[in-house]
Amino acid sequence: MKNKLAIYLSVLAMLFVVSSCFNDDDDSVNNPYAYIKSFSVGDITSLYPVFTETGKDTVATKTISGSSFPFTIDHAACEIYNSDSLPFKTNLSKVLINMSVEGVATIYSEENDAYEYFTLEDSIDFTTPRKFRITSQDGSYSNYYTVSVNAHQVEPDLMVWKRVSGSVSLNPQKAVEFDGKVYVFGTLADRTPVMVCSEMDATISWSSFARLGLPLSVDFSTLHLFKGMFYVLADGDLYASADALTWESVSQGNGFVAIIGASDQDGRMWLAGGENIFCTEDAVSFEAMGALPKGLPLCGLSTSSYALSHNKGIIRYMLVGYTTAEKDGAPKVWSMLSTENKWVEYGNVDNPYPCPALDGLAVLRYDNSLYAFGGKGTVSGEDVEAFGSFYVSRDNGIVWKAPDDFYRLLPNDIKGEECSFVAFVDSKNYMWILTDNNKVGVWRGIINRLGFKE
Repeated sequence: MKNKLAIYLSVLAMLFVVSSCFNDDDDSVNNPYAYIKSFSVGDITSLYPVFTETGKDTVATKTISGSSFPFTIDHAACEIYNSDSLPFKTNLSKVLINMSVEGVATIYSEENDAYEYFTLEDSIDFTTPRKFRITSQDGSYSNYYTVSVNAHQVEPDLMVWKRVSGSVSLNPQKAVEFDGKVYVFGTLADRTPVMVCSEMDATISWSSFARLGLPLSVDFSTLHLFKGMFYVLADGDLYASADALTWESVSQGNGFVAIIGASDQDGRMWLAGGENIFCTEDAVSFEAMGALPKGLPLCGLSTSSYALSHNKGIIRYMLVGYTTAEKDGAPKVWSMLSTENKWVEYGNVDNPYPCPALDGLAVLRYDNSLYAFGGKGTVSGEDVEAFGSFYVSRDNGIVWKAPDDFYRLLPNDIKGEECSFVAFVDSKNYMWILTDNNKVGVWRGIINRLGFKE
């Protein structure tokens, strides 16, 4: 008897949930026999940008399968919606639906201010949410649902740019984010080491120059952040600072020439000096980890470190740069895994898509890929203009290709411009390009979906 009573009460509870929003026009009677049982949309057309064979930009039409976007039916709130938005520029003005109901369905017409009958062969305009009335077969009760077909209001994969300030008024050599601010390090015309910084707002306001007590020989291109401290090399020594203003030498006599990697996750910083590679976990003691590999690039370096997608406990260090101070020839790409402690070169022999040789080459880890760009130079033996394109590697630095669409473009205003620049990616997924040319200025860009709130 107790089991039968429990089953009876469970059935009553389920009926109460299903009927919680099933009210008549007077909102006085619950009715479990007038409701929407299932809802989906048919195939929908969408537009997307492409380049033609001649390089001209245009738009193409593609068909979006409605079955790929399931809809949620919230009986308690009497709402139906798709949580995963349809692509940008999806045509919502003519949508075919698939819907099963308990009762008879009508749709509200604002033009006639009335609910009207329709068939599943009729396309419906969902550019705004639509109201449906479901009436029981005997006509005694009605329930009302609001149906929203959501589409992205911006193209998720499009990279958008905004100029945020004029030039940084110095010869920039490195820019980083630290404690919610952007710091730019470089020199004045007389080689005086200086730094400017700004809050990382939509509009940048640079502080006055801070003249730093570092040797004139300081190489800010070697600057790295490691465990909450700034580190940079000058005359073979390693200097450290907690605030980017006051610096002290923390290692002398090792003849360091480059910082080739640093990872807070791995807890190690790597340096090249003399004939050895050194490793440190505290910037106090330095352990020689073996001889410098022949051909390891030590000039014009771009470094990055990130966890492997299939094993977050293993860090990949990437090193891209040149073997001579003049930055002759093609840039070299080297890599090391934290579990192996051995640097390996990715050869360019017979590679039709090598890393581009560009003035001021910058390589940034962004959107799970490596992005290379810079001033004028050569790509696969062909001359290219300054800031003409990104070159993206999705295989950790082996193959580098320019995008074949215009989702990933550099700011049009800086194309062909000659200037000194630095670049970095901040903690909010914005890519920054900072120049010494007031005409070009400072730019901040983001791929739209990387800015979406989850």
